[in-house]
Amino acid sequence: MLAVPLVDRINKWVFNGIAVIFGLAALLTLVQVFARYLLKSPFVWSEELVRYAMIWIVFLGTAVALRKGHLIAVEVVQHLVPKAIKKMMEVVTVLINMVLLFLLIKYGFGIMTNLGGQSTGAMDIPVSWTYAAIPVGSLLALLNSLVALFEIFTKKEEDKHGGDLVL
Repeated sequence: MLAVPLVDRINKWVFNGIAVIFGLAALLTLVQVFARYLLKSPFVWSEELVRYAMIWIVFLGTAVALRKGHLIAVEVVQHLVPKAIKKMMEVVTVLINMVLLFLLIKYGFGIMTNLGGQSTGAMDIPVSWTYAAIPVGSLLALLNSLVALFEIFTKKEEDKHGGDLVL
């Protein structure tokens, strides 16, 4: 399936983007602390920007982590059941995730539409830009779920769990 390398490439770009955003948010937080406590003149917009950056980091990071199987899971039951039942449980889990992601996409776009006329307090940017993290991250997670579902049916057991988050 040609989509798997494409999704992996998208995840690599997203992961690198997350790293840049996280680094900038950390740097901005340090600058904010310096300005607030040493210069006694805080930036009013910096806390808001860091907060919104963290929202995007969480939603995009969750999507990438989903693809690599690095989200928290309770796997005790899967280790106790036969391989055929284990595979069925994995499929059901991915399908339930996909339904929940579809709902996040649907209601995320609804939230964005409802908040279309509002802007943030300090930076005066549309609030919908912040809430766009919900459907964008969920779309990426849904795409990664489709690839994970494909891999459940095509990969051998030892291939699925080997490997780190090397992007």
